[in-house]
Amino acid sequence: MKVLGIMGSPRIGGNTDMLMDEALKGARSAGAFAEKIVVDELDISPCREFNGCTRDGNCVIRDDMDDIYEAWMKRTL
Repeated sequence: MKVLGIMGSPRIGGNTDMLMDEALKGARSAGAFAEKIVVDELDISPCREFNGCTRDGNCVIRDDMDDIYEAWMKRTL
């Protein structure tokens, strides 16, 4: 089993962070490979409506969102 936790809260050590860590710890104890991504630590640009994604499904903006896509695909394949 593969588990990817994506934390959107900017509060490291806050409730969401602690709950995410506990959930991932539980997944690991059940034998899963678990990874956490903290969005606040990444450089992600907002959509600028270049519409490149309508051609081939890929955003034309190269930023840290690429790493999230890659991690997501590793967990779903």
